[in-house]
Amino acid sequence: ESWKPCVVANLVLRFPWHTDSAVAEACQCAGIESISIPERRQLLLQGGIAFGTGEHPTTRLCLNWVVETMESIDKKRNEEEGDDESKSKKLFLDYGAGSGVLGLAACTVASSDNFEAIGVEIDSDAILIADANAQANCLPMRSFLPRIDRSRLDDESLSVALRASSRVVLPEEFNAPVFDVCAANILAGPLCQLAPVIASHLKPGAPLGLSGILQYLGDDVVAAYAPFFDDCHIEREEQGWVLVTGFRNENVVTKDLLA
Repeated sequence: ESWKPCVVANLVLRFPWHTDSAVAEACQCAGIESISIPERRQLLLQGGIAFGTGEHPTTRLCLNWVVETMESIDKKRNEEEGDDESKSKKLFLDYGAGSGVLGLAACTVASSDNFEAIGVEIDSDAILIADANAQANCLPMRSFLPRIDRSRLDDESLSVALRASSRVVLPEEFNAPVFDVCAANILAGPLCQLAPVIASHLKPGAPLGLSGILQYLGDDVVAAYAPFFDDCHIEREEQGWVLVTGFRNENVVTKDLLA
């Protein structure tokens, strides 16, 4: 309960015990009038063990990227499709979702109802929290276990995933290059191992934002993703952590890379 409301990327992340006055104070400290932030952009998060409260530099790096990217996509979509209610559905992938904060942030920016965020997470407790956060905010996000490839998980991650094996795994319809955007806030080691897996979920041209990466490991992550993403580079740095971005190219992820 010592956590204060977090203001980042014109979003307010608040917990159940935060009062409106606490939110107003946090906004004032951030140089923003609380009245200027729409209710839709105030995310109510459940207290719990799931990572992703907005306080860590990597979460802030990702949140800023998610909001900027989604606003750009939304603007382009409105220009191309106008107010047509039959707008093509957009899918956002939050890989390593934790509390679901990145997917939920994407949902708050999307102006169309024809949008959904999907979280992938190996921790069943975190999935419960992410689902609760989505329900509390009435936002279209669902979270699932990944389809387990034991060779891509270290012993600790595999143990967590096996304990969660009773949870629903990612439906087959999402186990394909169907996503329009992806953000992943995981540590550099797992990110490098997951490069072909994450790439296999994205449509050509889909933007990617990665963090959880210490600055001295940034080049390793860029090297792992460069075969599958154009303009893959370190875009930002904050307090020794970096954000890596790129755009999915046409290179095929072969089955041997996913084995």
